[in-house]
Amino acid sequence: MLEKILELKSQSKSIAQIAKECGLTVGQVKYRLQKDKSKQDPVATADSKVSQRLLSRAEHEWQLPAFYGRDLVKVMAQGPTVLFVYWEITWPRMRMVASYMQADFRYIQKGLRIYDVTERLFDGKNANDIKDVLVSEEAHSWYVNDVAPGRTYIVDFGLYEHGRFCPILRSEPVITPRNSKAVWGEPLVEPVKDSATPSWYENFSSYSLYSKSTK
Repeated sequence: MLEKILELKSQSKSIAQIAKECGLTVGQVKYRLQKDKSKQDPVATADSKVSQRLLSRAEHEWQLPAFYGRDLVKVMAQGPTVLFVYWEITWPRMRMVASYMQADFRYIQKGLRIYDVTERLFDGKNANDIKDVLVSEEAHSWYVNDVAPGRTYIVDFGLYEHGRFCPILRSEPVITPRNSKAVWGEPLVEPVKDSATPSWYENFSSYSLYSKSTK
């Protein structure tokens, strides 16, 4: 069939005419001609393969890593009533937690505690409101719905042991946007005056869970 296509092409016939005489579609004729051309030009074929490998390698190198090897929890406002939280727990900290709780870290219930700290110098206990959200074992991020617009939130990632929440990591504050019009001249979002973690924030060590008190 290819020989016939090439013969008709040498007679200066169009692709449509060749397809009609051979009982093929225009696409099938083009495919056979292109395949024949690739066989006749091995350099072009090799260059094409090299280009494909380079493109694949570039896409792989520019791909964002899934993990960064740091203990962290971040929170972002996705809208007036939705927060997006993502976290990473390194293996050293996992082992430390498992050692303290004498349990497999993979099977300890994990969750988020969302604090409404609007207009508060947060000390870990004086939040306006607290909301707990359980997350699945394999999750590394979570959407928290039904938060209030125009409020400041801090999120703890932690574990639940016998009904008690044990915080491991704390996020920086985030402010949800308002869902109403601002008064003329009024800022859309009030800046956070102090985002530092209080010195008496409940910490986790390899020996005990303790709470520091101010002196």
